[in-house]
Amino acid sequence: MKYIITFAGPPGSSKTPLANYLSEKFNLPVFNNDSIRTEVTEDLLKFDEKEFRKRSLNRLAALFKTGNSFILDASIDRQWKSYQEEILKSGYKVFIISLDLSQEFLIKLYKAKNYFKTFIDIDKFFAEHQLFLSNYLSIVNLSINDSNFINRLSLSEECLTIWLKNNGS
Repeated sequence: MKYIITFAGPPGSSKTPLANYLSEKFNLPVFNNDSIRTEVTEDLLKFDEKEFRKRSLNRLAALFKTGNSFILDASIDRQWKSYQEEILKSGYKVFIISLDLSQEFLIKLYKAKNYFKTFIDIDKFFAEHQLFLSNYLSIVNLSINDSNFINRLSLSEECLTIWLKNNGS
């Protein structure tokens, strides 16, 4: 079975630490959208959303063609329809971890990580995630919230292991 592990959640909600942990545990490569965002900014000396989307989708399509399972370290909240089309076309199954943290908890994380620029848009990020949940909650495999956040790594590993056993991998 070929599969993708991916995330829904606001920036700074622990997607990358989860991706790196699961990569190590399941020996999977990580496709990191943030690195492409940085690459575009460095190449153009400014961020260009259109160029970012183009590069991201092109590289993702190339990865799909390999047929290998991988981790998509990106927030699928705003772009789920685009991702969903590619995933279905490529015959992959998807395991979605949703980081359903309260705004209060996110504020604590942002402060701890010095994400002061990100903090400015917290209302927008939170609203985008809530919209994703209202439309796609039924496809989420695991929800991480304020109360289980501290156990997010082991919980993700356990749930993914069960999912893989149940889906024939």
